[in-house]
Amino acid sequence: MRARLVELLRERARERRIRAAGARAAADAFAARVHAELAEELPEEDLGEDLTDFLEHRAPGADPEADEELLERVREAQERIARGY
Repeated sequence: MRARLVELLRERARERRIRAAGARAAADAFAARVHAELAEELPEEDLGEDLTDFLEHRAPGADPEADEELLERVREAQERIARGY
């Protein structure tokens, strides 16, 4: 009886790990899709892999209004990724 209980607990733990891995993969795929959409909208910008790094290291351009719009789009993409939708 105890061996059966241990086996059931192991099976449940394995199922939880599989579901968690699937959720992480879905979140990573969504983040990649949002990043790709942003890169498509802003082909002249080198976004790199991490949007936070882009925001921290981007030098301001000649047009402050265009810069603010660009930064706002990148922040919105980050928020979408954080929300997951």
